[in-house]
Amino acid sequence: MSAPLLFKRSFSMSLRRQAGQLYKYQDSLPNLPVPELSQTVELYKRSLIPLYPEGETDPNFLRYSKVIDDFFKTDGPKLQERLQTLAKSERNWLAKYWDNVAYLDYRDPVSPFVSYFFNHKDHRNIPFRGDQLKKAAALTREVVLFAQAVHEESLAPEVIKPRVGAANQTPTAFCMESFRWMFNNGRVPGAPSDTNIQYDPSKNSYVTVISHGNFYVLNHHDSQGNPLSEADLYQQLTEIKKHSLVNKQGEIAPVGVLTSSNRDVWYNNYSELIQSPLNKNNIELINASTFVLALDSDSPVTIEEKSRRSWHGNGANRWFDKPVQMFVAENGSSGFLGEHSKMDGTPTLGLNDYVNKKLKSETYSFETASTSDKQWKFLNWDITPATQTAIKQELATFDQTVNSLDIRVWQYPGLGKSLIKKFKLSPDAFIQMLIQLAYYKMTGISRPTYESASTRKFFRGRTETCRSVSKESLEYVKKWQDANVSDAEKVAAFRNAVSSHLNYITKASNGQGCDRHLFGLKQQYQSGETVHELFTDPICAYSQHWFLSTSQLSSEEFNGYGWSPVVPDGYGLAYMVNNEWLHVNVTVAKDNGLGLRADVMHYYLTEAANEIKELLTNELNQNQLKAKL
Repeated sequence: MSAPLLFKRSFSMSLRRQAGQLYKYQDSLPNLPVPELSQTVELYKRSLIPLYPEGETDPNFLRYSKVIDDFFKTDGPKLQERLQTLAKSERNWLAKYWDNVAYLDYRDPVSPFVSYFFNHKDHRNIPFRGDQLKKAAALTREVVLFAQAVHEESLAPEVIKPRVGAANQTPTAFCMESFRWMFNNGRVPGAPSDTNIQYDPSKNSYVTVISHGNFYVLNHHDSQGNPLSEADLYQQLTEIKKHSLVNKQGEIAPVGVLTSSNRDVWYNNYSELIQSPLNKNNIELINASTFVLALDSDSPVTIEEKSRRSWHGNGANRWFDKPVQMFVAENGSSGFLGEHSKMDGTPTLGLNDYVNKKLKSETYSFETASTSDKQWKFLNWDITPATQTAIKQELATFDQTVNSLDIRVWQYPGLGKSLIKKFKLSPDAFIQMLIQLAYYKMTGISRPTYESASTRKFFRGRTETCRSVSKESLEYVKKWQDANVSDAEKVAAFRNAVSSHLNYITKASNGQGCDRHLFGLKQQYQSGETVHELFTDPICAYSQHWFLSTSQLSSEEFNGYGWSPVVPDGYGLAYMVNNEWLHVNVTVAKDNGLGLRADVMHYYLTEAANEIKELLTNELNQNQLKAKL
């Protein structure tokens, strides 16, 4: 069903499709490689050793090692051949499976369990930073201009320059395919799997606005195809907010909370909802809109309050199935939430970084609107008794779910990329080993840890697993906690662990990790074939049970970034390594079975950071003193 003409205005004048540069490297990007089977088997085995109490002499490791060897001789070669055959016809053999298995088949609620968030810094030099509607108008304009650049393909593609001194000084282009899924699309519930639906941005130049649970569509371009000014948007948003304060539908029946459900529950409620042509058209309008802007009625102050607002909000003032959802609180605090199925965090990091730099550098005027014409429309819903009951139930379920999770935000000034580079260490590997030490101090054990490694240097590349626990990391945390080990030995063990981690994540980013390869091999089993014990053994499941799920996305424009733990007895640790400060968003289930707490992890992160900084600073000072002699 088509959206009303008022909200299908074309970008034809200012957004003519040009032979732009956004996708200019796509055809020349390398295909995702299929690693050698022997290499994957060896890497997988090595990653398991530190998970056993007795290491490579542990009876359980020796038993499972024989299972791995048998796979290498029996099923492995057959599955490898099938995967290599697939790779000859598919530029990215993983993409065929990954979006579905990792995301669209997943039945838990996308919020708070899958989506990721950013908090925007409240820059003191933004004159309207405390004004919700002015902030929302300026933010909307900048997102629209970014979306316009994506549509025109005039946005510059991401290119990573090599490290100074690297043997190969050729820049590396990143795949920009996911930018096609940033705007004008949505996730649609289904059974047994969800789908994604895309719309033509040239025919859908409007944004969905949510205020007090009410839904609106707001043109962001005029009838001549020109983007509305911040003054125009401010006027329209002012009218929308006034309307939302007196219209009680969103308070009585906040339809958006239905998108917070378990996906099967949402699919059932969605099927009921779209029996009404009006509701079906509303959902299509939301999916086709450029993005969602939520005007929140709260005023978060503390960093934890802001993070909870961004992570999940109150459930009622959201549409969780959109890949780009911006929100602005009553006090002007703003943030972003991203639906994860078609896009990882690096593209939207770029979007949010760009928007916030613009907000603090541009000069905005909100005084004179160019038009007094109404540019928005209220979306009324047909609410049946069954839907009303579902909304009431999901509001209660949502509150119960988010209240079962704890959050603390760890921020550590005085230690960041600047100092870490003086230590001659990788900033990412540095904080990974800091996290390992904090967890070991707290629990006395190293457990399976996931870090996402970007594979965007390949066509349609997304991520590979970097397994952060290694023989070297275990040796380091044990030595660090041993009072009989000298400071010099501790620092040497730390550096060795950092080097080992850097080696692994480099392999993973080059498409040479073991997890995605094993996943791809498993997908090659045909109907009726018995899956090898390698995949069904409890040790395999344990090694992929991510007690620590970690990932880095860093920006000086954010004061928060995070998401949920991925297992009931684990932590979600989203981190930033900025120039002069570190950030870790700590989330954990309150009832986790292991007695884990967010505040305790927060404490040990500080203790670990203090100790590492002290010993490495002492080493740095000693080296500088020697250099002067």
